[in-house]
Amino acid sequence: MRRSRAPRSAGDPASIRVSAVEIDSKDCGAAPALAEGFGGPIFEPTWWPDDTDAVTYSLDESPSRLSYRIGSTRRDGTPICVIGRAGEQPERTLPPGNWSRPPELEAWRGLARTNDGHTHAVLFHELQTIHLIGYASLDELMDAVKSFRRVTAG
Repeated sequence: MRRSRAPRSAGDPASIRVSAVEIDSKDCGAAPALAEGFGGPIFEPTWWPDDTDAVTYSLDESPSRLSYRIGSTRRDGTPICVIGRAGEQPERTLPPGNWSRPPELEAWRGLARTNDGHTHAVLFHELQTIHLIGYASLDELMDAVKSFRRVTAG
């Protein structure tokens, strides 16, 4: 199990405060074990861009939430991952930016933004909030979403 501290901002962007939150991370090895640790279904992309390394399956726990992370690193060092957590709280999960509602993500009640050459999406599906990070374009991100398979504990 890996422990790390992640900075967390709170408040008005003009007066951001940062506090450390300890996160315990456990490598689950595969999707069924990750779903079991998460306590419910997870959404695993079966398609990854050609420039991605081996995929890892992690369960992340902080004092306030449990989340799953399925991810890798791209050849240029960019992290690429799907992060899911229970609950749908759109107002609390969107980082700042210009978010749009692409028609391609309508079935997933999704929002997307492109920033610094990367596309980030947030989906709200089956009482989960699912972030997709590190994709080069909306088309690439859609290939991942279309490949999602719902995995339950094995």
